[in-house]
This record gives sequence, structure tokens and C-alpha cells, in this order.
Amino acid sequence: DAKKKTVTVQAGIRVAELVDALREHGLTLQNFASIREQQVGGIIQVGAHGIGARLPPIDEQVISMKLVTPAKGTIELSREKDPDLFYLARCGLG
Repeated sequence: DAKKKTVTVQAGIRVAELVDALREHGLTLQNFASIREQQVGGIIQVGAHGIGARLPPIDEQVISMKLVTPAKGTIELSREKDPDLFYLARCGLG
């Protein structure tokens, strides 16, 4: 959604593919690490910081997500919808 400056992607898309696809719409990521071969799901889970001391970690660009769980099936998370679990799922440093 170029107007809202949001994009929905699968966790397995590579950063390079995402950045290239966004460019076609005049968009990009706020920041991203120099290794563009990483998958988006992986770069978010490790709390990658990209370049620049004043830019937030990449996981802060995530505004919502869907998780597939064994007990509850697919669940949707966001800052508004189950915020505690959203913040725990967004970055997995453990």
C-alpha cells in the first residue's frame, strides 16, 4: 500500500528481493543490514540494526504479523491486537 507506506511479505523473502520490489513503488525500508541475502524473518528475529546510530532496529518496522502455532493455529498480532505477544514474537534474541 504505497499510500500508507506499508507492505505485507512472507518471512522467507530475501531483503534484496524486498528492497528491489519496493523500489518499483518509490518505497524502501527505513534501514536494513548490509547483507541483503538474508531472509526478512531472520533479520527481524536477530534484532539487526542496519546502519546508523539514530535508526531503530529493523524489527521496529514490523507493525503486524501472522504466526502459525501448533495449539492455536494461525494468529494475528499487532500493537493493538495482543500487544504483549506481538512484542515478544517480533524479536527473538533468546
